[in-house]
Amino acid sequence: MTVLIIAGLDSSTGGGLTRDLAVMADHGMTARVAATAVTAQDATGACAVHPVPAAMVAAQIRAADPVRAAKLGMLANAEIVGAIAATLPDVPFVLDPVLATSAGASLLNEAGCAAMIARLIPRASLVTPNLPEAAHLTGLPRDAAIGDLASVFFAMGARAVLLKGGHASGAEAVDWLLCPGTAPLQFAAPRRAGNRRGTGCTLASAIAVHLARGDDLATACGHAKRYLSDWL
Repeated sequence: MTVLIIAGLDSSTGGGLTRDLAVMADHGMTARVAATAVTAQDATGACAVHPVPAAMVAAQIRAADPVRAAKLGMLANAEIVGAIAATLPDVPFVLDPVLATSAGASLLNEAGCAAMIARLIPRASLVTPNLPEAAHLTGLPRDAAIGDLASVFFAMGARAVLLKGGHASGAEAVDWLLCPGTAPLQFAAPRRAGNRRGTGCTLASAIAVHLARGDDLATACGHAKRYLSDWL
């Protein structure tokens, strides 16, 4: 089985394509990649970004088929979002809406964000925002009620949202799986000390692995949460 990874290259290897490929290797899964950007990042948080031309992103996606699932990370700009929307095969996919680096450098411009909301969020099997990303995408405060965040995402057309609680506080990091018409499901793990990068990439890629294997969303999220906790 093969998973398509669409993401940026992080020169520090803390996140992006290299982290995604490590997750695929851990699960014995074959991967294909479509690089959306090359970034230069260092320990200070400095970041330079060079987007890949949209036509080349589309060519990489077409060359990857057939695949069983996909994971989307850094998308860079609206042109790349459009190319992905036009060429992505009809398979389950996890959309990790990467908007910025851990240090705050932008990885998706505002036009790209609008295009992602319009063209990819309604198609995604699962969207996996952290709390800052959820606030940016919905326009609600970071401490907004889960039900309010869910309502805005569902109004965008989202089929399912995994709201990640890594930026919250407490002894446990709690993620919430939100699906229209059903009660939220909670996935909790002990909160680890430190600020390790690549957690969002790791979780979304692990979910994509389990979707490729045919697991339902709840099962896939549970397996991925345990994998992430073990990795941390």
